[in-house]
Amino acid sequence: MNNDDFQNEAHDQQAEELAVKAEFILAHPTYDRSLWVFSQKNPVRRFCQTLVAPSNGDRIFGTPPTFIGQACFELAIFLAVLGGIIVAAVANPVYRRDYILRHDNPRFPWYEVAEATFGLVLLVEFMIKVVADGFMFTPNAYIYSIWNVIDFLIAVSLLVNLTVTLIAAGSINHLIRSLKALRALRLITLFGWMRTTFHSIIFAGASRILDAAVLAMLYMIPYAVWGLNIFNGRFFQCNDGSNAVTGKADCINEYIATPLDGQNMGFLAPRSWQNPKVGTQWSFDSFSHSLLILFEIVSEGWINVLTAAMAITGLDTQPSQDANQANSIFFVVYNLLGGVVILTLFVR
Repeated sequence: MNNDDFQNEAHDQQAEELAVKAEFILAHPTYDRSLWVFSQKNPVRRFCQTLVAPSNGDRIFGTPPTFIGQACFELAIFLAVLGGIIVAAVANPVYRRDYILRHDNPRFPWYEVAEATFGLVLLVEFMIKVVADGFMFTPNAYIYSIWNVIDFLIAVSLLVNLTVTLIAAGSINHLIRSLKALRALRLITLFGWMRTTFHSIIFAGASRILDAAVLAMLYMIPYAVWGLNIFNGRFFQCNDGSNAVTGKADCINEYIATPLDGQNMGFLAPRSWQNPKVGTQWSFDSFSHSLLILFEIVSEGWINVLTAAMAITGLDTQPSQDANQANSIFFVVYNLLGGVVILTLFVR
């Protein structure tokens, strides 16, 4: 069968399915009533249909969307979503706190009014789509499109956030506030090319992403075992960085710690023999710790770990800068393979 015959057969099959569906709708008129109220002849439903495209296939007896109406409607939704994102970026928690302090705890600040307006626009969009094609039990129901489902979840999250904000503005937890971040997903569902890219990466490419993630973990395991055997117990150092301590045996009593500004007088602090800590503490003292630091090297950075490894002088001895530069080979090789090969797998 050549390509033309295949296309003709597919077209005939689609036409037959539409004919069967049209015959069923004629026999059961209530099946094509949105919300069991609006028929295809209803002027409100016909107007809504001129603004939005159907969720699933074509409208058999409905009105197709007009170019101008659909373009204006999508532009309004885009401006509402973009406005909501801008308001969320400007009215951050610090700004809101300062605004409340300056205006003596206003009941309805401007950013909440703006968020309520944008949320109302999304609610109107939902109602127009439901009136145009129904929500669940119609031929082109709202939920038949995965993008509509995502839009619905985003709209619900915004309404929950807005409702809780208006009712109890001072007692909103971080989970409710974090729901505002979902509004940025609407930019993906608005544009066809972004929906295609999102679908190709997240849905169609999920298995490949999983394969690459498993390969990345399998890649880290040998290096975690290798690092455990090379650097086990060798990252320890005394918090007293002076020459008074040469190893673990000398890391006792107290020392004079200098403040960060270097201007005030020092203060007594206890000496401690511990692993280095810059942001997070790292070591190769166990397999889990080794795996964790290797993951942080690939995802965040590796300079601090590299510097600490090159300063190793031995077991239970105080490190010295660039005392063992050969240790850098381990991290250079790991980072090159992890940052180039594994990253290439995820990109592809």
